[in-house]
Amino acid sequence: MAGGGTDRLPVLGEAQAALRALGAGRAALHQRPAGRGHWFADWSGPLAGSDVYVAVMGRSATARKVRVVLDDWILEDVAVGRVGAVLTAVFAPGAGREAGEGSAAIRVKRAYFVLPVQELRVSAGRARYAAVKKLPAEGSEHAAWELALMAGQSGAGGAAG
Repeated sequence: MAGGGTDRLPVLGEAQAALRALGAGRAALHQRPAGRGHWFADWSGPLAGSDVYVAVMGRSATARKVRVVLDDWILEDVAVGRVGAVLTAVFAPGAGREAGEGSAAIRVKRAYFVLPVQELRVSAGRARYAAVKKLPAEGSEHAAWELALMAGQSGAGGAAG
């Protein structure tokens, strides 16, 4: 499974276990070196009613924090011990909240007081992570997992931030 002679990283085992627990039965992140000791692993497949892309990247085999990509959302500096909880919070928001492990939501807010953006906020234990992206064009479709995270929104729209 490991590419380029690298050993399987524990953080990837945790991510795969979380994906499998969420219903992605054949989840196996494809790991490969990314140069200068960095590594990259990704998987895509059906999850939470959507075709999902998940990637995990680290600076070294002993990195304490990694980058997690969920479709086109990028969460920076995720603690390696929280990757599974982040995936659970995002793709099974009710399960993570009920177990006291985490929660996630997508909200519309304003960046620099004028630019409307979407913000994905994830809590995993005591850790908090956020990713921001441009508001999609009107009429653009969201993935089912994104809609589930937006469902808790009031009709109020964006908040100043």
